[in-house]
Amino acid sequence: MTAFASVLGVDIDAGAELTLREATDGEAPIGPNRLILFKVTDAPTTYEKMTEAGYEVTFGRRLFMDSEEPLVTNDPGEVTDRDYYTLAYAEKREATGSA
Repeated sequence: MTAFASVLGVDIDAGAELTLREATDGEAPIGPNRLILFKVTDAPTTYEKMTEAGYEVTFGRRLFMDSEEPLVTNDPGEVTDRDYYTLAYAEKREATGSA
């Protein structure tokens, strides 16, 4: 979980609000402006729900494992197989200044 910030290039300032939530089976727990979703086992469904709710989503898989190359992508099609070690970083578009 802690490897995501450096691998995904996410800045976390002291005192920043960042919420950690589980997202198995296509769940998309919306709410705060920035979320880390772990156990993402249905990336396409989670992506669809999160983007509909106004989030930009980046997926990371196996970010901390020496034995495998980590994967970082904005394309949920690249993470369609179910993998317990997939996480997503989601940030509301208005929080990033994107339209």
